[in-house]
Amino acid sequence: MIDTPGSVSDAELGSALLEVVAISRAVGGPRDLVSVLSCDAAAGVAVPLCRAENVEPVGGGGTDLRSGFTRALRSRPRPDVIVALTDGQTPWPSAQPPCRIVVGLFPRPARAVDEENPDHLPDAPPSWARVVTIG
Repeated sequence: MIDTPGSVSDAELGSALLEVVAISRAVGGPRDLVSVLSCDAAAGVAVPLCRAENVEPVGGGGTDLRSGFTRALRSRPRPDVIVALTDGQTPWPSAQPPCRIVVGLFPRPARAVDEENPDHLPDAPPSWARVVTIG
């Protein structure tokens, strides 16, 4: 799942696509078992990696990756792992999904700016997710 809100830069989206390529190489096996899903405030269409050579992440609105998790978990077969590539400025599912979760975080300043509430700090990824920094 690639987080595609307005807060994610073109450079970060490029890094996310490079991560998708690296994940597909690491997974091996049939490439149609790996799908790419763009998500901002709503989940996009999951595209099997074998048809995603020219993936263009769409979005640019707000962020709510919960819709992406819901969409991913409805796919068949159900995923063994969901990898969320994100700036982390999103609400997270309230309960642990029934598969492994890896969160790839774009490096960000310790304090994100919310123009409507400058004291707002986004929630950290949940403890049930394995978190890695991209880059």
